[in-house]
Amino acid sequence: MSALQRQLLLAGVGVALITAALITWVDIPLALFFESQRETWWVAFFEAITDFASGWIWYSVAVLGLLAAYLRHKRRTPDPAKFLRETRAWIFMIVTMASSGIFINALKLAIGRERPRLLFRDGTHDFHPFGLSLADCGFPSGHTQSIWTAMLALGFIFPPLRPLFFSVAVLISASRIIIGAHYAGDVTAGLYIAVVAAVLWRQWFQRHDLSVTLNSSPSDRA
Repeated sequence: MSALQRQLLLAGVGVALITAALITWVDIPLALFFESQRETWWVAFFEAITDFASGWIWYSVAVLGLLAAYLRHKRRTPDPAKFLRETRAWIFMIVTMASSGIFINALKLAIGRERPRLLFRDGTHDFHPFGLSLADCGFPSGHTQSIWTAMLALGFIFPPLRPLFFSVAVLISASRIIIGAHYAGDVTAGLYIAVVAAVLWRQWFQRHDLSVTLNSSPSDRA
């Protein structure tokens, strides 16, 4: 096990403890508070941006990135090194999102935690392992995983824009709690899985001497 993997494992223990505390003491009162604010303008703002977490938006960005790289390669003087660098970067983004998304959906079904809407409607807050449809399973948050893997991948691809990408991820993942789509514990777990996927895939690409940035500078591969 590498030092990075040990750090992720240790962080996972911390996230598990935080998530357990959120589930036990925070999730229900926080969800009920935001539900009481449903008609406010600021909740409406988060409702307007929450769908930007959709994975299909960011898969489309990656596919367009691949297409743009191909068209530039065909229309201009061929630069095989640049073409391969761009192709690797977008494949990295797709693989990171897809692998973590599949894992998240499997966990959702296995854990079967009800979404907040069932708390608002029926007053229930239960777990039904392998007993709910995917649409009713809330833990971990798939939208949080989607937006964070996309923004982390883009942060590796375009390092100077990381503050912008991470700000977007924070806002949109927070929206999942504020609009009542997920509990805070769901979002925390989804965020951790996204980080693990992005970091481990980047490590795999680097181990095989494959940069995931669009800059050929060796300093960007650290």
